[in-house]
Amino acid sequence: MKRYLSMMVLLVVVSLTGLSPVSSLAAETPTANTALEMVHLNQASAEDLQTLPGVGPALSQRIVLYRTEHGPFSSVDQLAEVKGVGQAKLAKFRNRLTID
Repeated sequence: MKRYLSMMVLLVVVSLTGLSPVSSLAAETPTANTALEMVHLNQASAEDLQTLPGVGPALSQRIVLYRTEHGPFSSVDQLAEVKGVGQAKLAKFRNRLTID
């Protein structure tokens, strides 16, 4: 009976303080559930490109059109030549791009 009562008190304290094993684990490893999916710049469709932060339908179409007209990208930095992609915007999603 004492054990049951102790567990109930512990549960009440934990619920009142907002602590839970799941939330404290998530706080320790914030990137555990945020696996970034890489986008292959030379193979991505317009829809794939829209998964990048700050890339909407119009910009993704311009990227695909640029690739069609100029051939495959030789580097991720070359993406800055597309109208609407500046260095600041490129910095937001550079880590999600690959040209492999």
